[in-house]
Amino acid sequence: MSDAMAETGMDFVYDAGLKKIDEQLKSAEALDTKMGVLVAFLGALIAGLLAALLASDTTKVRTLISARITQVGFAATAILFAGDLYFAFQAFRMRRLYSGVRFQDLVSWADEDLQDTKRAFVPTLIRAVNMNEQALKVKQQNALRAVWLVFVTLLVLLAVTISIGVELLKHSGG
Repeated sequence: MSDAMAETGMDFVYDAGLKKIDEQLKSAEALDTKMGVLVAFLGALIAGLLAALLASDTTKVRTLISARITQVGFAATAILFAGDLYFAFQAFRMRRLYSGVRFQDLVSWADEDLQDTKRAFVPTLIRAVNMNEQALKVKQQNALRAVWLVFVTLLVLLAVTISIGVELLKHSGG
C-alpha cells in the first residue's frame, strides 16, 4: 500500500472519529434542550393548576377535593409529576461527554509528523466515541422515561379533570 493511500485512509479515519464525537455532543445538547422544554412545560402546568385552584370558589373546591376519586387522582398526578421531573433532570444532568483529543496532549506532538500524530490519537478517539455512546444511551433512556411519564401524567390529569367536571355537574344540578 502506498504512503499516499495510507495518509488518505488515516485522515479519513481520524476525521470520521472527530465527526462522530461532534455528532454525539450535538445529540446531547439537543436532548438537554428538549428536557429543558419538558421541565418548563411541567412548571407551567403546575403553575396553571395552582392558579386555577386559587381563583376558584373555595367552598366548591373543598367539596370537589373531598371526593375520593379526586384525592386519588391528585395524589397520582403529584407522584407522576415528581417522576417526570426526576427523569427529566436525570436526562438533563450533565454526564461527562468526551470531545476527543485533549489539546494539552497534542502539545507534546507539535514537532511530529501529522500522520503519526493522528495514528497515535485514533485509539483515544475510539475510546471517546465508545464512552460517549454509553453516556448518551443513559441520557436517552431517561429522556424517554420522562416523556412517557408526562404522557401518563396528562392522561391522569385528564381523568381527574373529567371527574371534577362530573362532580360540578352533580352539584349544580342538584
